[in-house]
Amino acid sequence: MAFVFPDATGSGWRIKLIEERATSNAAGIFELRTLQTENVSFTFPGPELLERNLSLIYGIGPATRAKLNAAGYRTITDLTNHPRWRKAAREALAIIAAGDLDRLARYGASDLELLSFFKPEEIIFIDIETMGLYYIHPVFLVGMLSFRNGRGEISQILAGNPAEERALLYETVGRLRQAAIIVSFNGRSFDLPYLKGRMRFQGLNDAIDVFHFDLLRQTRKSYRGRLPNCRLLTIERHLFNQERVDDLPGSRAPEYYQKYLDTGDRSYLTPILEHNACDLLTMAKLLGLVTAKLPEVS
Repeated sequence: MAFVFPDATGSGWRIKLIEERATSNAAGIFELRTLQTENVSFTFPGPELLERNLSLIYGIGPATRAKLNAAGYRTITDLTNHPRWRKAAREALAIIAAGDLDRLARYGASDLELLSFFKPEEIIFIDIETMGLYYIHPVFLVGMLSFRNGRGEISQILAGNPAEERALLYETVGRLRQAAIIVSFNGRSFDLPYLKGRMRFQGLNDAIDVFHFDLLRQTRKSYRGRLPNCRLLTIERHLFNQERVDDLPGSRAPEYYQKYLDTGDRSYLTPILEHNACDLLTMAKLLGLVTAKLPEVS
């Protein structure tokens, strides 16, 4: 199977199925699909973006920051020569050097600024398909996307039947724990809490201590007022000038999966799998767009 996911240039991202097989782990059997795509790149911010945020220092608000900027203090390093703020500036630089993300977030560092601690190849994008909106219902598909040397690889972990959900979850959490950064679209409110709820239901350890960048939150910050809404299809239409053809709405995925369970007809799985892969690629394109605009961030 191969299909083209169009982009704004019209050239598209060609997605090719590399492998599709039944496999197993300590929790049981599941299906694994591997797909590849090309022509992707990201530019993550450098530490200078974080060091320009003088408000990481307690007591420096917008007004004080503006006065300091006007006086030539543009970075936290600059403030190490300031008679009042030098001690606090040195402490802030030590926290940055230590990579203490939790503390920096508490001090007001944005998720975009915290991206400077990561490399694009450390990302795992994630998107899940479930039988309902609440985690009383099973997860039947988890899609993950990562990049190496300009090539993307999508891994789709599929439960061929509800009995395989435990193995799907076991495989998913194992992969996520190896990541440095998870990128999702509304994953903080939906995907990750849902997965954790299902892992608890299946008697699995639900601890996932990984930095999580939620693109929905960033989209709302960057494009509020410019988009009719922040759905992925709206983002594709307005920001990338593209329309999906014959895409299965995500709301119908449970219906199609149930038809597959009832009939054994795998043709019901194909539109779900393609929808999931396209969602992942849109997330990647959106992250590329957001990071490409970073030089404009003050």
